[in-house]
Amino acid sequence: MVFRPQDWYKLTNCGYDAPDDPFIVKVPEQNIKGEQCAIKTCNALMKKTRDEDPVSYNMFLTILSPEVEHEEDLQALLEDVGIIMKNK
Repeated sequence: MVFRPQDWYKLTNCGYDAPDDPFIVKVPEQNIKGEQCAIKTCNALMKKTRDEDPVSYNMFLTILSPEVEHEEDLQALLEDVGIIMKNK
């Protein structure tokens, strides 16, 4: 069992990059990286469970859908920021 939060970072699949740059582009970029890792992890778990554990497969599929949506939303946000900054 893991009782100390600082140990969580060592055990996560995706790690955690604490925001250290408040620039409007950096924070979404870090979040996109996290979403992409979550998508990759869900896809790997779905591949492992597809034929042997349909309940877990469906659970990972349910988790995957909002992760993909979040990643797309963040990408769109970055595109909008890029347009705004370009037109300054």
